[in-house]
Amino acid sequence: MKKISVILLNVRASKMMPGGLAILLIVLLTSCINDLNTEPLEGSTEMTSEVAWSDPAIYKQMLAKIYAGFSLTGNIGPSGMSDIVGIGDEGETAFLRCYWNLQNLTTDEALCAWANNGIAEINFCTWTSSNRFVQFLYNRMFMNIAYCNEYLRNTTDEMLAKRQVDNSLIENIRQYRSEVIALRALNYYFLMDLYANVPLVDENLSIGSLPEQKNREFLFTWIEEQLKSVLGSLPEKSELTYGRMNDYVVYTILSKMYLNAQIYIGQDKYSEAITCLKEIINSGEYILDLVYKNIFGAQNNLSTEIIFPIIFDGMNSTCYGGTIYLTSAAYDNEMSPSFGLSDGWSGLRALENLVDKFEAGDVRALFWTEKRTKETGAWSDFNSGYSVVKYTNLNNDGTAGSHTLFPDTDFPLFRLADVYLMYAEAVLRGGSGGSLATALGYVNDLRSRAGVSQINNSSLTLDFILDERCRELYWEGHRRTDLIRFDSYTKNYKWNWKNGVFVGTTNISDNYSIFPIPVQELAANKNLVQNKGY
Repeated sequence: MKKISVILLNVRASKMMPGGLAILLIVLLTSCINDLNTEPLEGSTEMTSEVAWSDPAIYKQMLAKIYAGFSLTGNIGPSGMSDIVGIGDEGETAFLRCYWNLQNLTTDEALCAWANNGIAEINFCTWTSSNRFVQFLYNRMFMNIAYCNEYLRNTTDEMLAKRQVDNSLIENIRQYRSEVIALRALNYYFLMDLYANVPLVDENLSIGSLPEQKNREFLFTWIEEQLKSVLGSLPEKSELTYGRMNDYVVYTILSKMYLNAQIYIGQDKYSEAITCLKEIINSGEYILDLVYKNIFGAQNNLSTEIIFPIIFDGMNSTCYGGTIYLTSAAYDNEMSPSFGLSDGWSGLRALENLVDKFEAGDVRALFWTEKRTKETGAWSDFNSGYSVVKYTNLNNDGTAGSHTLFPDTDFPLFRLADVYLMYAEAVLRGGSGGSLATALGYVNDLRSRAGVSQINNSSLTLDFILDERCRELYWEGHRRTDLIRFDSYTKNYKWNWKNGVFVGTTNISDNYSIFPIPVQELAANKNLVQNKGY
């Protein structure tokens, strides 16, 4: 009989989980990925899945755990009872920390002074299939997928009828299922973007079976179908459903897929992107925040601009890989009190390439320059390179958040400014259904908020859009994907420390446009073939 380990934790349903979902957190230790390194945790209560799923409360609790896969690392915050064991630093396994490292430290936006644990390889674009962050993110997303599959297997009409679940609860569960399908598709979107050729594991695969590897062409169609299947059945956007999936989150994911379709599947889908982007914009559900810095502060849950956040709460939802990484790791102890925190780790800095993108007066240029040099020539010296103070633990009125160590700040995974810039890019790339005048208006709305000059039609070019995306969205997990889409990642563009030398190099091997399948996965699954060049 299949067993699961259940960890029951009493926690407050504050900002910590989407829509106040969490009352208890539950961990299911089943997986279709043989080397997913999990084990029953000390103090857990072991019970059969039949007993666990017979509790009506589990359906909402398990949904909360699936959302928590993007924010937390285990079942005792900030660390302890880790989801992934056998590692030194639990915080390094967090989705946000790993995803941000792979999307930003590998580009012209950021540098980290820490030489340990594979960071230098990531910074220099010289990683291998043994890199710990390449492995941790892969494992984290497949763990999230395993939770999703467990949920879907146990919430079919047949299973609910067998357990005689009350009809009033069944209606809620059907909506929860749609959220889980969308969350699984989101994990697969990231896997497709980062690793390209990964196993497809769904709820129909027998536990213990080795999944087959699928290429981007297959995954693109499968993810698209999954996302479209839940449109109209997700929660409506409201204050009560903040942080949960809704139709506009799905349209955002689809827009990103279509905008990058030329890279993923060799097809032009800019018109499809525009269609989805207009659904978001024309809904009127999101408007630009009047104050740029508030989108990245302790009360950003109040922002009218954020479409889908990864939620953190200094009192209730804590780990060492959430937005604490983007605050404390960017500060030192002298700076930290100015931004609502008590501790600085002195690691992350801006590359001079990022700093030089901004013109004078741009309010988006949130850098700490005191006792810093713009030049990053001393790679392992934290004072070599400006500190980025984009993320803070400050409320909108300038007071500190609820906790001085862990920020209340959510991570804006998707927001309206990105949608505006995607619309402009899709129009410039020839997509139908949009308007150049409308695109120009959206870009100038962003520039007006930033306090910089408006542009005209002649200035609205693809090169401008790439730079404007950097200015608006830096340190938000977009840059690697953007540079690849603009053919400026492995070639045509040089930045400092690219290829491990301060002056950088223009060209690196094309294999670095995707990450390798982690070496441990290849050993565990004979169906997997390594990505080219690794």
